[in-house]
Amino acid sequence: MNLTVAYEPITELLRNAYAEGRQFLYEYEVYNLLSLSGSETPPKCSFIPRNARLADEEVMAMPGDKAVLKIVSPTIIHKTEVGGVRIVPKTPDKVRSAVRRMLSEVPERYAEWIERHPSGAPKSYRGLEGAALQNAIASDLKGVLQVQFMPPDSEAFGNELIVGLRRTREFGMVISAGLGGTDTELYAERFRKGQAIVAALTELTDGDAFFELFRKTVSYRKLAGLTRGQRRIVTDDQLIECFESFIRMGNYFSPCNPDAPFIIEELEINPFTFTDYLMVPLDGMCRFSTPGERPAPRPIQKIANLLHPKSIGIIGVSSKRRNFGRIILENIIDSGFDRDKLVIIRDGENDASGVRCVPNLRALPDPLDLFIVAIGAEQVPPLVDEIIENNAAHSVMLIPGGLGETEESREMTERMIARITEAHKNLAAGGDGGPAFLGANCMGVISRPGKFDTWFIPAAKMPDYKQYPRRRTAIVSQSGAFLLNRFSQTPEMSPSYLISMGNQTDLTLGDMMRHFMDSQEVDVIAVYAEGFKDLDGIQFAEAVREAIRRDKQVIFYKAGRTPEGKTATSGHT
Repeated sequence: MNLTVAYEPITELLRNAYAEGRQFLYEYEVYNLLSLSGSETPPKCSFIPRNARLADEEVMAMPGDKAVLKIVSPTIIHKTEVGGVRIVPKTPDKVRSAVRRMLSEVPERYAEWIERHPSGAPKSYRGLEGAALQNAIASDLKGVLQVQFMPPDSEAFGNELIVGLRRTREFGMVISAGLGGTDTELYAERFRKGQAIVAALTELTDGDAFFELFRKTVSYRKLAGLTRGQRRIVTDDQLIECFESFIRMGNYFSPCNPDAPFIIEELEINPFTFTDYLMVPLDGMCRFSTPGERPAPRPIQKIANLLHPKSIGIIGVSSKRRNFGRIILENIIDSGFDRDKLVIIRDGENDASGVRCVPNLRALPDPLDLFIVAIGAEQVPPLVDEIIENNAAHSVMLIPGGLGETEESREMTERMIARITEAHKNLAAGGDGGPAFLGANCMGVISRPGKFDTWFIPAAKMPDYKQYPRRRTAIVSQSGAFLLNRFSQTPEMSPSYLISMGNQTDLTLGDMMRHFMDSQEVDVIAVYAEGFKDLDGIQFAEAVREAIRRDKQVIFYKAGRTPEGKTATSGHT
């Protein structure tokens, strides 16, 4: 495709706005951005600053016999509702009159709107009323934008298009397109999913692939003249070019791009209308931000140590009672793991089970492949420091719940996570990245190939899954209760791996998917997800795509899609 996006001039446009203390573009600047994006050329426009002397030649230089005038203000989003959009005959007198009228009337009408909708007021106007509110609004008016009038080919339903980019915390940049206009949200609610609006991750699509999604929408059928009484008003190539332009901008000004000078938070054209096979933007907005710190890399290669350990250590095994640590130790031994490769961190002689004890981590001769932490939550953060300082383990399983659930433990947990992240940072310099941590609030792992079971459920309360041949399946879940329920009811599914992720203090769903997409032990990967960590959704999606390319099957269930489900999952992890 012969498409060139002018990234440097777009960057300069954002940089100039940022230098003025803005993290948004005015509408005319959005049109400038579109003109630099390589797709459709926006209509001609000229900005008339407040109090500027409007020359006759400026008015008449605009093509057509009508002028579209739009108020320019950082606080007014819905211009039409407050008299901020007018279409007048294109004569100097009519344009001057309309500009003066708008600058005079808009503050009064917007103030009335705010008094009727106080929750929708910009922060800078809250608490103001009457003349004080009108004066504040008036002082924010930057001027009026004169835009070339381009009559649409059709004003019938469905002949307006919305195209947008949006930054998401989990997935990075998302492109969407569909039925545009003032009723876009209503269309999205009323039509079946994928009929009014379609969306995709910019990292995983291109103009052609996204167009194939869009082709299935009501919007495409209307624009392509495929419904009764309609005629085509835009070509497929125009749509593909537009989508490709947005996708390229999304991937460049993206939190996933380590070299991004700015991040587009939201870019939306609503709507594009169509005149003589031209795509004409009638309104546009863009918000942007400066890049933040990207998530630190994690040593996912150490998941192999976690799932196939040659040595296992455990802390929290009571010598006097059958606590969680004791149950975990029994389950590991019962699974066939070599007890000579087991060690308990505890003062005293060997345990009654025959497993040797060492007094502390410093007494270990070599780093453990897997270290299981089954002590109280308040003891975990200092122990994590000790594990890292002594290079005591390649992987760590944090069983305790309650970390970060009180104000005191939240601060301690944040310090612990920062310490883990700091240890990972040497990966970029060729280091090993320190230990990989699973959990916390984690029920543990059953690894049939690794011959161990760290679930803290007594064997008597578990189904006898060992009687069934293991299947080439891995089940990864954020909810241990979900795993236990499914496994108890259907032990015959007998997967190779059952992994409880807990609250993803370190290792994430995306990390596990990346591990299993390469695994020679599994053909099927099943995932129960409640939520993704920052930018982990895109890594997960990329790994799913790669797993499918390698002929693996992926089963994915996302919890929390209903209001009730959201409440349940937010309270769980």
